[in-house]
Amino acid sequence: MGSLFPPPPPLAGLLLENCPLAGRTTWRMGGLARWLVSFRDIEDLVLFWGNLSRETPRFVLGGGSNILVADAGFQGVVLDLTRGLNRIQLQQPVGPGNPEAILYAEAGASTRALAHACRHLGLSGAEFLAGIPGSVGGALVMNAGAFGGEIKDILIDALALDPDGERHVLTPDTLKMRYRHTQLPLGWIFVSARFRLIPADAEVIRKTMQRFNHHRRTTQPLAHPTAGSTFKNPSQGPCAWKLIEAAGMRGASVGQARVSEKHCNFFINTGQASATDMTCLVRKVRDAVFAHSGIRLETEVGLLGPLGLEVF
Repeated sequence: MGSLFPPPPPLAGLLLENCPLAGRTTWRMGGLARWLVSFRDIEDLVLFWGNLSRETPRFVLGGGSNILVADAGFQGVVLDLTRGLNRIQLQQPVGPGNPEAILYAEAGASTRALAHACRHLGLSGAEFLAGIPGSVGGALVMNAGAFGGEIKDILIDALALDPDGERHVLTPDTLKMRYRHTQLPLGWIFVSARFRLIPADAEVIRKTMQRFNHHRRTTQPLAHPTAGSTFKNPSQGPCAWKLIEAAGMRGASVGQARVSEKHCNFFINTGQASATDMTCLVRKVRDAVFAHSGIRLETEVGLLGPLGLEVF
């Protein structure tokens, strides 16, 4: 796999060439990244990011959920923040004058690790993250949510880098966060965030998380590789899975990519599905829903093509 772009600058972390991405995504499919880099710490990332050629496409990969990598792969630099940017620490405990705790998390930390860290500390507010796959950075980008909770509900602020490597502190209002949407300027990336949480009994928190996870296990097809919900729920009218079912697409398939019978907004890799199979299935279902209901569903999942994110 040759390169169309200048090589990335030196870094203190790790650089891999022609790296398979399928095993780094929850869908377990897709091609190679021309380069994949991981970092020792935030300063390493800042230096690398600021010196990366503007010509070179770049993509941040967290937990690998909510992304479909094209079979043709990606010709640019994939940044893996999960290795060196995964710290979670209590920044301010609850105390006199502090009714809320402040927790700091780096963008590469997993959302599940964040939820469990809160549980161990006896802090409530992040329980909904316990069953959401992915990273804190990805959760910020998507304003991830479940069971009535969203990242914006607990977010104080987030640190982001612009394409020149300059740092910016952004609030939920600045980011205009709403359902499955965050308005991060083009070319910027999240580095870390601070969250506000309230004290609660750790056992109560554990039971809440346990209840959420039980619901996921009984209603979602977790036995197969999946990217979670494929489509966003429309702002009005029936939710996405009901529209898919009404269009007769429950169980529909292309190759080894299939709409789950258990939850038809989950599209599963039943074996060796290709990214092309899954892309065709997503489009087939979206078109069927539009033909049946007149509603054009938007994907929660991004499609990473050779030069960057593409439209399904």
